[in-house]
Amino acid sequence: MSLIDGLLHRLRVLHRGERYSEEIASELRFHADLEALAQRSENRDRVAAEISVRRAVGNVTYYREEVRRMTPLAWFDGLRQDLNYAWRGSARAPGFTAAAVITLGLGIGVNASVFSFLDRLFVHAPDGVVAPSAVRRLYIEYSRPEEPSGRLAFDSFSYPYIRALTLAEDSSVKLAAFTSADSTAIVDGEARVPVRLSRVTGGYFSVLGVVAERGRLFTGEETRIESPTPVAVISDALWRSSFGADEHILGRAIAIGTRRFTVIGIAARSFSGIDVDAVDVWAPANTYEGSGFNGLAWYDTFQSAFRLIARVPPALPETKVLTAATAAIRSVHLTGWFYDSTAVARAGSILRAAGPSKAEKEVSISTRIAGVALIVFLIAVANVTNLLLVRAARRRREMAVRRALGVSGKRLYQQLLTESVFLGLLGGAAAALFAVWGATALRRLLLPGTHWATSAVDGATLVFVALAALAAGVVAGLAPGFQSTRPELVNSLRAGAREGSYRHSRLRSTLLVVQTALSLVLMVGAGLFVKSLDLVRSIDTGYDVEHLAFVGPRFPGARPPAGEVVARLELAVSRLRDVPAIEGVGMTSIAPMRGASYTTITLPDRDSLPEFEGERGASVSAVSPGYFGAVGIPVLAGRDFGDEDRHGGQNTLIVSRAMARTYWPGKTAIGQCLKLGKRSSSAPCATVVGIVGDVHRYDVVEKPRLQFYLPATQADTFFTPTVLVIRARGANLMAAGAIAAAELRRAFPTSSPAVIRTMAQSLEPQFRPWRLGARLFLALGILALVVAAIGVYSVVAYSVSQRTREMGIRIALGARTADVLSLVVGEGARTVAIGVLVGVLVSLAAGRLVATLLYGITAHDPAVLAGAAVVLMLVGMTASMVPSVRAAKVDPVVALRSD
Repeated sequence: MSLIDGLLHRLRVLHRGERYSEEIASELRFHADLEALAQRSENRDRVAAEISVRRAVGNVTYYREEVRRMTPLAWFDGLRQDLNYAWRGSARAPGFTAAAVITLGLGIGVNASVFSFLDRLFVHAPDGVVAPSAVRRLYIEYSRPEEPSGRLAFDSFSYPYIRALTLAEDSSVKLAAFTSADSTAIVDGEARVPVRLSRVTGGYFSVLGVVAERGRLFTGEETRIESPTPVAVISDALWRSSFGADEHILGRAIAIGTRRFTVIGIAARSFSGIDVDAVDVWAPANTYEGSGFNGLAWYDTFQSAFRLIARVPPALPETKVLTAATAAIRSVHLTGWFYDSTAVARAGSILRAAGPSKAEKEVSISTRIAGVALIVFLIAVANVTNLLLVRAARRRREMAVRRALGVSGKRLYQQLLTESVFLGLLGGAAAALFAVWGATALRRLLLPGTHWATSAVDGATLVFVALAALAAGVVAGLAPGFQSTRPELVNSLRAGAREGSYRHSRLRSTLLVVQTALSLVLMVGAGLFVKSLDLVRSIDTGYDVEHLAFVGPRFPGARPPAGEVVARLELAVSRLRDVPAIEGVGMTSIAPMRGASYTTITLPDRDSLPEFEGERGASVSAVSPGYFGAVGIPVLAGRDFGDEDRHGGQNTLIVSRAMARTYWPGKTAIGQCLKLGKRSSSAPCATVVGIVGDVHRYDVVEKPRLQFYLPATQADTFFTPTVLVIRARGANLMAAGAIAAAELRRAFPTSSPAVIRTMAQSLEPQFRPWRLGARLFLALGILALVVAAIGVYSVVAYSVSQRTREMGIRIALGARTADVLSLVVGEGARTVAIGVLVGVLVSLAAGRLVATLLYGITAHDPAVLAGAAVVLMLVGMTASMVPSVRAAKVDPVVALRSD
């Protein structure tokens, strides 16, 4: 037989072993029959001939078994036997099996939940996009001195930037813009179907390679930005769920919000946008609801926010594309919008979370949670390893007997490893069930406003669960298998030897120390986030947050002239002041902490403005009389605006305390002059008539900022007040807001229904990262604490069960209950104390990983470290107490007789 023929023969045997063994057996029987016939032809007795043939040929069954042993079937036979043994063993010890499966299920399930979330954010490309790696998101990177890097990238473009970029780029580069999904509803009579609407430019679908499943996409005049065209493309999911897959949907008019759109197409079935927030309806960008100002349309101002994508041909260097984009960005100068001559264009993955912009706090927390989930997994594996070690110690006599009967150590190791992998797979099945709930809960917690297009658990998550379960089973079974295959045969088989005498195990103690240390790390993390949340909540933003609501008119078409808007709002304010449920009301150009406006200011007696916290200018708001009282800003000196601060009268303004101290240090700001406009401007002085408290501009957590206020009736049209601020009396906040909204509808009959938003709701997203961190760390910390408690209990309980005779002798010699309790609890407490010490050291070393997510405290906060250590010690001692009580109740007579 040649080498090739031999190789092919072996491959055939491996591939079709059962058939090969049958062929061998058949061939042997054939030769035996021939030999028997030959011997009978020589007139030999039939029985004697068959006996002779069998002696010559040998045992056919033996040969067949030998052939089977040479094939993969033998491995499967062993695996089947081991699995059956593992199943019977698990069924005999339901408590042990349940503890191991639940522990692994929780440990793997938590990791699967986090994997599912992060995979969708950072790895999983949007469905339905052709060659998604060739699609790049574009960003503008501005100078930001307050950032550690001094730069910050944004993915928001107003339309003038999009127009400039489109003109500047090479014709081979396809550009498109889209808005983030906006919540609205399809209105059909009394029925309202919530949908997510995105407005897109003409090339959006072609850039992504998406085609229409039915009908067509936007073309020609429908995409001209100057010509609003109410047509829409809907998703396949919406077509099926809300329209029952109606074949006549194309050409049908549907009401979306307050406007009617004609459905012209259905997007490809798998496509739902490129962000995690799924889109149901796409409309042309020219239907964007922007009002513009100073006679300019919205698409000529900064008052729009699009995201930009580009499909770059492989032959064109990306640097060339970005160079052209940077030049285009710097060519755009917008009225009322800051200009940065150092702005540059950046590009990133089609996945927004993987781009160069600053990650959202929730996303940053999710990456830390991944580390926490890994710790939980390690704790679970360590716990199950400890349980298997205890079980292996109990089975020492069984293993010794099997070794004495000739079973090899390798075969025993394989069997024990199969048992642990079997437990791991059972834990994986439990983890898959847990992940369905956990991944969904994680999505709702971290990104509650997101309408996910994909299921929480997909194929990739299930593969992750299977691999993690396999890894957990193998790792957990290594040490117990090694221990069981090296039994001391003489001692284990000695007549009268009990099923495993007590021996102190360093490995078990080490694993318990690891569990305790990792649990402490999680408890410290939870404590840090809880304390940070409390500190953030205690920050004084300068406003009476709990009693404020905002409401403003929404104009579906062109906004009325500024003077008319102010006059009608003043009338509405005067009526609302008589409402009992409203304690204060005012109007402003920008709602508190919802943005900022700027204008050039100069001091007549200075060449430049003093610098304060890295900036020289100040933000400005136009407000009405009574505004400060309504929002809770104290007037520290001077006066509030009044009826005398009218257009045509003396120009006045009110400054914040920080601005007064910075611009006029050492003297009062009241009566000082500030000019609005450039130094060469002939504008008259605006006299400071009041000083008010400092307020936050954007964020709950931010450095002090300079702020001044103009009277609403004296402000430029750019600062026209369009927001009413309501301060409710008592707990009537929403009722007061509803009254204000009704009053606005009365003042502006053609306006859309006003949206009421409380200030607490407005600030809620800023508290969410700390709240999420506190909840998730606390939940996982408690989980780790429970697992660690189980580990302490199992080890101490095993120790007590193996020392029954020792306890009996101690009690017989006069040991009191307190002595036995202190002996057992002391041993458990010492192990936990070592784990706590190690955990403190690990927490100190790993603190920098969460330091950027904390507020007001360091990652090495002594109170948090001490609190976590005390809690863990108490839990460890409690877990040791239960078996110690059992040890103290040992009957000496029974204990000594049982040996």
